[in-house]
Amino acid sequence: MLPDTLHMFDKEDRKAYCRVLAAVALSDGRVSMEEFANYESRMGMALLTPEDRAMLRQELKRGRSFLNAAEGMHPAHLRIALRDALLMAAADGHYDSREMDIVKHLAEKAAFSSEDLESLYDWIDEGWNWMKKGRRVLALPEEVHHWNTVYD
Repeated sequence: MLPDTLHMFDKEDRKAYCRVLAAVALSDGRVSMEEFANYESRMGMALLTPEDRAMLRQELKRGRSFLNAAEGMHPAHLRIALRDALLMAAADGHYDSREMDIVKHLAEKAAFSSEDLESLYDWIDEGWNWMKKGRRVLALPEEVHHWNTVYD
């Protein structure tokens, strides 16, 4: 769980945030188990109503496009969406070029420099390495390869 203030966004920004993540998850035409789990987790962090969560799940299943979801988001909320979009892109173990196109678009909207975006990539790499170290300490396999598709 990331220590941010997602639950304090206004309701429309919380839904827009989830739609931004859906755009990344759907960009390669399929939603992996890891992406779906990440999406569910972030919807929970957003404290959306069960009805809103059900609606967002249906939108995700239908493959609706959310490329304009970030329009009108508060700038700080957009930066958090950018961070979590990049985490969503990394969730299945690789960055797809279509996911990266969306991330770059979000970075532009958030007035995020290429250096800042590079720092965000580095932060995610450090997190992956931190998780690998934890598995090593627990004497578990460092690499976990169980990626599957939830929605095609």
